Amino acid sequence: MTDVTERSEVERLLQDPAYAVPEADAASTRAAARLRANASRFANGATHDERRLRIDALLAGLDADRLASDARSRTRALRSAGATVDEIAERVPVAVLADALGFDDPDAAPEAAAVLATTYPTGEPSTTADAAAARLLDAAGPRDAALRAQLLVQAHAATAGLIMGALGSPAADVADSPTADLLATTLRDDPPVRQTRRVGPDGGVVTLRLDGPDQGSPRAPRTLAFGAGPRACPARPHALAIAAAVVDEVRAC
Repeated sequence: MTDVTERSEVERLLQDPAYAVPEADAASTRAAARLRANASRFANGATHDERRLRIDALLAGLDADRLASDARSRTRALRSAGATVDEIAERVPVAVLADALGFDDPDAAPEAAAVLATTYPTGEPSTTADAAAARLLDAAGPRDAALRAQLLVQAHAATAGLIMGALGSPAADVADSPTADLLATTLRDDPPVRQTRRVGPDGGVVTLRLDGPDQGSPRAPRTLAFGAGPRACPARPHALAIAAAVVDEVRAC
């Protein structure tokens, strides 16, 4: 396996159609494998493009202001109930998205997403992940269930990490430090998702580091936290709206 760390080269490979994602096991009947096989993240070519259009349509129906309002309300409620900042960061983003996407019992979605996220990137067999995947697929409803569940699982660690990174910055204690700047700095310098994988033209797996150096760049390191190219994360504005609302609310306490 080859590791690529320099950000300009990582960005180039992310934009190169010759570097595909490792595909899911379409033959497996396990619930977690079935979810992966029907997600866009582990598909290539026309299959990915068609699923990506459906995800874009799902996200287009979500209003960022409403997501932020729900995130603030949920954060206040959890703070009043004595939840830790870690618990808030892990629960609120997924619950907000689950509610907006029409999941049954959105408050149960964060726990299932957290369990499934442990094996989701690699597809490693796990009975607990299968149970979590089955719960999410059932709660998502019959239409685009895997794509809806995909959005929750991929939001789990990434958005929680962004929130915790911003709140952990020394600037977070400075009252006039804009939350948007805290989030941007975290995404650039301490991205919550640090790597992704591609399969090169020769069939070899390449690990692309999203937090490596940007050697020779005359500007600040480029931000690759949301990827680049045609597979870049489509939920960037939604994630930032939710994260900013949570960070604002915690900083105001």
